[in-house]
Amino acid sequence: MDTSRTRCRVAGTAEAEEVAELLDRFQREFDEPTPGAGRLVERVRTHVATELSVFVLAGPEHVGVAQLRFRDHLFTARPVCLLEEFYVVPEQRGRGHGSEVLDAAMRVARQRGAATMELGTAFSDSAARAVYEKFGFTNLEREGRPETRMLYYEREL
Repeated sequence: MDTSRTRCRVAGTAEAEEVAELLDRFQREFDEPTPGAGRLVERVRTHVATELSVFVLAGPEHVGVAQLRFRDHLFTARPVCLLEEFYVVPEQRGRGHGSEVLDAAMRVARQRGAATMELGTAFSDSAARAVYEKFGFTNLEREGRPETRMLYYEREL
């Protein structure tokens, strides 16, 4: 990644502990299940080593992280990037770190040939939605047009 335009960095296996700690903290903040940072470290190392995920870290350590996943799109023959996780620690929010991480994540996605970046977020998370919209992300649902309403389903297997 071109680091001349950002203080952000793409995590290698050496940064797996920082990534794991941030992702664990993210889950805990929103009362979501987590196996704990200790268990996540090896999973993060595996994702980095096998390129299942790309993790972008904020310039200052232990401040923010984005997890990117890529899949090939059948119709365009170009990758689609999923912004799977995006987190900035609460005490550092409002200082531009999230914008830097998101900007760097978008550059990484472009460098890998991605045509689009997708993400999901809670309707109630107005701060996250504002950041995404500031960066040009479009909510596909249109007010007054119920046919555009999108639903996200999940099922345990």
